[in-house]
Amino acid sequence: MVDIIDPFKNASSDIIDPFKSSSPSEVSEDDGKQFYDGTAIGEIGEGIVSGVIGIGEGLFGLGALAVDVVADTNYGDSVTEAAEAARDALGLDPEGILGKGAEIITQFVVPGVGVASKVGKAAMAARKLAGKTGAMTKAERFSLAGKELAAAGAVDAAVTTDGMTTVGDWVDMGPTQTSDLIGLSGREKALARMGNKLKVGAESALLGGVAQGALMGAGKALGGAGKTIGQTKIGQVGAKAVNEKLDKVGRDIDSLLYRRMTEAPENISTLERRTADIIAFGRYRGYLPGQVATKRELLDGQVQIQVKKADRILKDLDSEIDTFIKKTPEGEGNLDRAGVMSKVESYLTEADASVKARVLSELPRGVQQNARRMRKHIDTLSDDVLKSNFLKEKKFTIDGKNINDIIEQNINTYLRRRYKIFEDSKYVPTEDSVKAADSFFVGNIKATEKELTKMARKDVDGVFSDDFLLKNGLTKEAGEDGIQIKVGAKVTPELAKKARESFLSEYSIKARESLGGGRMARDRLDTGMFMSRKDVPDELRLLLGEIDDPREAYLGTIADLSQFTAVDDYFGTVAKMARNNDGIGKLFRDGNSLSPLQQAGLRERGYIKLGGEDGASSGVQVVGRETDALEQLIGRSGWGELDGFYVPAPIYKNLTRQVLAEDSIGAVGLQALFGSFLKLKGISQYSKTVLSPITQVRNLTTALAFATANGNIPIFGRGGSLKDSAQAVFANITNKGSDKVFDDLADAQRRGVLGTNAELREIQDSLNKGIGVTARDPKNFIEAVAGTGGGVREKLARSIGKVTKPLEAAYQGSDDFWKYFNYNAEQTHLRNALKGSSIDEQVAYLSKGIDPIESDSLFKNSVRSKGGTGDLNADYVDELIKNRAAQIVRDTVPNYNKASSELVQLGRRLPVGNFISFPAEIYRTGFNIVKQGLDDMASDIPAIQTRGRNRLLGFATTTAVVPAAALEIAYATTGVGREEMDAYKRSFAPRWEKGSVLLPLGKTEDGKIKYVNFSTSNPYDVLSRFTNRAINEADDAVKQGKDLGQVLEDVALGTLSEVFEPFMSEAMLTESLLDVTIRGGKTATGAQVYSASDSFGARQGKKFAHVIDTLMPNVIPVNVSGGKIEPSRVVRGFFGSEDGMISSVDKMGRERNPLGEFARQATGVSILEFDPKKGLEYGAYRLGQQQTDAKRKFNRVTDDFNAGTNTLTNAFQGANNDKLRIDKEYYRMIQDLRDMGMSESDIRRVLKKNNIGGVKGIMRGKFEPFKVTKKNRQEMRDAGISDRFDNSAVIEIQRQMRNLSLDPAAAQPAPRISDPSIVDPFKTGPSPVRVPSAPAIVDPFKQGSLPQPAPTITQASATGPVNPALLGGNPAERAANSFLQG
Repeated sequence: MVDIIDPFKNASSDIIDPFKSSSPSEVSEDDGKQFYDGTAIGEIGEGIVSGVIGIGEGLFGLGALAVDVVADTNYGDSVTEAAEAARDALGLDPEGILGKGAEIITQFVVPGVGVASKVGKAAMAARKLAGKTGAMTKAERFSLAGKELAAAGAVDAAVTTDGMTTVGDWVDMGPTQTSDLIGLSGREKALARMGNKLKVGAESALLGGVAQGALMGAGKALGGAGKTIGQTKIGQVGAKAVNEKLDKVGRDIDSLLYRRMTEAPENISTLERRTADIIAFGRYRGYLPGQVATKRELLDGQVQIQVKKADRILKDLDSEIDTFIKKTPEGEGNLDRAGVMSKVESYLTEADASVKARVLSELPRGVQQNARRMRKHIDTLSDDVLKSNFLKEKKFTIDGKNINDIIEQNINTYLRRRYKIFEDSKYVPTEDSVKAADSFFVGNIKATEKELTKMARKDVDGVFSDDFLLKNGLTKEAGEDGIQIKVGAKVTPELAKKARESFLSEYSIKARESLGGGRMARDRLDTGMFMSRKDVPDELRLLLGEIDDPREAYLGTIADLSQFTAVDDYFGTVAKMARNNDGIGKLFRDGNSLSPLQQAGLRERGYIKLGGEDGASSGVQVVGRETDALEQLIGRSGWGELDGFYVPAPIYKNLTRQVLAEDSIGAVGLQALFGSFLKLKGISQYSKTVLSPITQVRNLTTALAFATANGNIPIFGRGGSLKDSAQAVFANITNKGSDKVFDDLADAQRRGVLGTNAELREIQDSLNKGIGVTARDPKNFIEAVAGTGGGVREKLARSIGKVTKPLEAAYQGSDDFWKYFNYNAEQTHLRNALKGSSIDEQVAYLSKGIDPIESDSLFKNSVRSKGGTGDLNADYVDELIKNRAAQIVRDTVPNYNKASSELVQLGRRLPVGNFISFPAEIYRTGFNIVKQGLDDMASDIPAIQTRGRNRLLGFATTTAVVPAAALEIAYATTGVGREEMDAYKRSFAPRWEKGSVLLPLGKTEDGKIKYVNFSTSNPYDVLSRFTNRAINEADDAVKQGKDLGQVLEDVALGTLSEVFEPFMSEAMLTESLLDVTIRGGKTATGAQVYSASDSFGARQGKKFAHVIDTLMPNVIPVNVSGGKIEPSRVVRGFFGSEDGMISSVDKMGRERNPLGEFARQATGVSILEFDPKKGLEYGAYRLGQQQTDAKRKFNRVTDDFNAGTNTLTNAFQGANNDKLRIDKEYYRMIQDLRDMGMSESDIRRVLKKNNIGGVKGIMRGKFEPFKVTKKNRQEMRDAGISDRFDNSAVIEIQRQMRNLSLDPAAAQPAPRISDPSIVDPFKTGPSPVRVPSAPAIVDPFKQGSLPQPAPTITQASATGPVNPALLGGNPAERAANSFLQG
């Protein structure tokens, strides 16, 4: 047993604190892991001397290698022994970060940087000799960087020594993992030593980047520390300590929620209750125990396995029917498609075995096989129903009959049917169906008597009078349940009509019935589909408008039966857990085993009974009448084996959902207005993702990060197979593949790995469920979009569905590809890591956190496994490995089923946020990746520890190292520096790029900057962009000369805006609606939708076009910009020309070409462009407008009859305060353009060309205050207030503010004027201005200044960002920006 050492505790001498300067005695010699011995200076000194010795060891060893390889000698060992002897003689033993770091820097960084620098200087000298004096081209910069990296790598290879740890060694995988020299000698050892040197050199060149030796040194220092910390007991101990603290937080949260559910209100404070409710509100499982939530989470996958199987069978069936029809000549009484399908349906529903066999024999041979498969599929699931937990309990009866018997009687003939009378409120039977029904009743006296008896019992108008009875040969008799109507010799046409109307009326009333409100089970056992069935004759089914579609009937039947068995397994497992688990058993109390007084005690404590004769139903009542006995039984039995259980109120809420009565004003209004809006929101998201080719590509490429973040590297190392993933997903999409592939897919689906794409499922829920406030949600996309009335709308929706379904499958397939890869990679890692462990150790590790009931279920699955080895222990471990791998994937890769917290569900129903499930999942999975890595590092199994390090390194590399390295490489090789990109971000970037990682690609000849938004390709960008935004905001605030308080405020607000941006930003549809309403025809970026001078009709047309553009699929080759329809960039690229009908240049002047557009579509990478000249145009116009708005502050009071002296003076001061702030921003923009390489002449030329004046002072960095115009003075005279205008005060303000520096870094006096609070604003006489001896002006950026309302600032619209291409990676941004595509 390993004691857990807490590195954060100082109270006990048994605890090792890695952050404390401990003496060697505090750490055992076996561990030998102190961070440094003695003083810091001593450790650094030891490291430096040891590094110098290491250089010699490496160089002399390099010479010895050549001799050893040729002569098969061991001189290399002699060099190593000599170096170690020197260290021993000098007492050198550098340890920890200080000592080891100093050694690494001395041995590698100093010589590496030195040589690389000399190589760089030599290259520059050679370039100069060649007569090249201008700026280096991109090719030259790449060449220089390559030479420097190669030099640094060569030096590192030369000076490296035995035992040097690479990153490959740290994670125990990869091409740079060094070879073990133990047991080798002579030539073999020399070759291995040489290979290790080359690996160190290659890793140095690869990881060195632009910083070369510095970065590599840091990497090796980390590697050394990793060997000290990660691969030793301190690493395990530290991981255990951190992990234990995280686990403790989790346990404390669970304890708080448990107390909230089980303790009396007086025993828990209001604050604790509210805290618990908030935590549960944001947690996907709410108050549910983890094991219960996991079981519920897997429900959908169990159903989808069977639905996918049914899809494959139907695909084969259609193929066989097509083959049969092609080979069969028309006419001659041969079956057509409808005839074949009709016989298939007859075969599926026929109860008589002989008739069933005859019908089957009449089908084509290929069709027969698939019809048998369909029947067998239904029979297998029916058998599962008969073996269900629910039917084991013989406790539900109706009319003296056990419902188990009723279900067993009906199940083999069950086939879901649809009738128009229930779906179309305006349904009218056809003339043929009416004739057929009348003929049926004429020939069926008993059926007629039954319908007439029902009519007579309800008769209040005297229809069944003696005359009527006599005329139609009827008699009235007394029966047990009331009167009985008996028919005489025959059924007359009039009686048949009455019977038909009675039959139709009964179903019409049921169709019109509304369900009430209340709480209904989220998941319920649908026993009603068996118990409420009636054997309706064919003629009457025709009267009800049966929708004759055997494919849909088969699919619906499979869905019903598989849903029944999945929910039954869920409820049955929870019931077993409750009976065997003390924790869950206190939350799920079996009321069937409690006395009445015990049950009363639970109710007093706030527990709610599920089902039972006096408990909560799983459904809601019908409005307007009492629930009959059958409906009550269906509602009660919907809880399955949980019937009669008591649960705390919070858990009851998690097991149910609140719905409104279908006929309530609230429900009708919400569905009509908000429900429709959410469907349109879903359509807009669907159009910009599923129906966008470039987003389809990005959905595949960016999901690679989910693998690398977990340390599952596709290129090398032990893990999953990309080929296997591709084959499996292709089979899943096309329904074509081997049985083994489909078995593997079903296994992954059953474990909740596949079919859980966060964005797609969110869209589907928005489309299918809308607001979801009533008990009956649409069953599918067709029903959601077209309604249930059939007709043209449904046919259109079905036609569209045929096109979009494959695209949905492809979008889901991209997500499944990487999840399947991760699932198999995690299995492989687990199997390799556990190879040397005993069965007991493997089971102990793999079954951690699994309920014994679930563990028993897994064991039974391993016994039943077709692919089992015959060794029960090995098969059980294999099942546990698959279960653990699936759990890891569900926890560390975005999964829609995990994004179902009440908070996220609420957010999805709001008009803000795009794909909020995705960023919520990134936060959850990001934490879980780190937690899983720490869990593994805390293990006692060495190989599991290595896997933990591997995962943490993968996460750090994916989320931090790769973006940083990409930036550094881009800055060094493209000729566009950090200052230029920072300048762009600061003054010109739209809000969605403020916190993004923008990689420059270079500059065009005319100065345009080309770049890519790397953040759109990095799904983990949401974890770091708030940090980037904080840095940018701090930098901007400092450069604008803001005080510390304002800097902190800007940083805080900017950071919070990035955190909440995915959740609170306007949804695409919402944004477009606000553009044409609240924002008055302007977008959030300032682009104009319509002009005020447009006619009424033109404005309305542009408004409509702007909104409808958000709903248009990106695959459509047109865009709407400014209310005008234009060719898309793809059309311009492939079909545009300079003088053709379609121009290759868009209205922003951007050239589109075929190669560029093909590359964009194929890779999903959009190359963006920023034109500084255009940026200046837009920026100057925007700031000019703001200056005008600032001047209005004074202009508004010059014609105010009530304005006094102080009002006029303060307004003038306030207007200039605003202008000062705006001019500082203006100056900052000019400076940023200068930083971006724009010359003074170019800046002035652009301003002059666009007739932008008033910027001379700004160009000089000096402030020019407003002047009082002749118009101002005339307005004051007209208003009779010119005598109140204090001209001397205004002149003093102008004097003090004129030539004030616009550069925030320049020192300037603290401005101040007389306190306006002591001046009477209604005073009519002049008021002297008190000017202090050190005159100063009011500074709007300093505390104590006059408060002035800040004008709304609109972001500059620049060439690149105004109409950005659809961005990828983070779905929230890629969808939000896609409709602005240029």
